[in-house]
Amino acid sequence: MRKHLYWLLVAAVAGVAAHSAFALFVPAWWFSREVRELADAHGRNSFFILSPGEQARLFPGLPRFGVTGVCVFDVAKGNVTFAAELPDGFWITTIYTDKAEAIYSVNNRQSGANSFTVSLSRAPGLIEQILKSTEKEAADGTDSGWTVTSPEPRGLAVVWYPTPEIGLRDLAARQVARSRCAAGPAGES
Repeated sequence: MRKHLYWLLVAAVAGVAAHSAFALFVPAWWFSREVRELADAHGRNSFFILSPGEQARLFPGLPRFGVTGVCVFDVAKGNVTFAAELPDGFWITTIYTDKAEAIYSVNNRQSGANSFTVSLSRAPGLIEQILKSTEKEAADGTDSGWTVTSPEPRGLAVVWYPTPEIGLRDLAARQVARSRCAAGPAGES
C-alpha cells in the first residue's frame, strides 16, 4: 500500500510541476516567438495591419471582423515613437513586452482623442536608477503624449478596432494604417 501511495504522490507532484512549468513559461515563450516572426516578416519599429490569419494566430480571442494594427518595437538601441491615427469609434491600444506582459493600455474613452503619440523607451536598470537619482538629472522637456518604459527591449504596441461586419474591415484598416512607428523621439521620424 505504501508503495502505491508513494508513486501516486510522485505522479501528483510531477503533474503539478509539469502543469506549472507549462502555464508559467510556455505562453511567454510562444508570444516571444510570434513577436520575433512578425519582426522578421515586417521589420522592427514598423507599423502594419495584421492579416486575419496572423490576427487569429497571435490573438485567438479577438473577433475576426476587427482590425488589428501592430507596431513591433525594439528599444534596445534607443527610443521608439508610436503615433496612432485611429478612426472614430471604439478602439483599444495595448502595449506588450515580448514576454506577453501588458505594460500599458488605453481605449478611446480614456484617451479622449483618436490621434496620439506614445514614446517607448527601455526602463532603466537598478544601477541606472541609482546613478540618475544621485545626479539629479533634469527631465527632458519634450512632450510627445504618453511615455511608456518597457522592462524588455522588444514588444508590441497593438491597436484593435472592432468592425460590426466584414465589409467594413477594409475601410477601417485603411484608416488605422495611417498610424506610424519609428525609431527616435517624436518629430525625428
